[in-house]
Amino acid sequence: MLVKNVIGSSRFIKPSGYASWLDYWKAITGKNPHFCSASGCIKTDLVGAHVQKAYSTDQKWYIVPLCSSCNQRTDTFEVYETLVPVPSNL
Repeated sequence: MLVKNVIGSSRFIKPSGYASWLDYWKAITGKNPHFCSASGCIKTDLVGAHVQKAYSTDQKWYIVPLCSSCNQRTDTFEVYETLVPVPSNL
């Protein structure tokens, strides 16, 4: 899936009952990622990153595990993990 980072999303607090956006992603998917989801990246300092699908009419925000560096990218890039929708009640 091609995605782009959502700029300025750090102002949104994590969902109630979760320690972080990454913990929210883990709870929803039942997965425990060990590496960054970005294609070609093997870093392990993961965060739950806010992304949008690139080149799509879908403007929803999603969470996916990325390393701190990939979470700062401004280009479009490919990820290989499940995109979890950000709850609409935030």
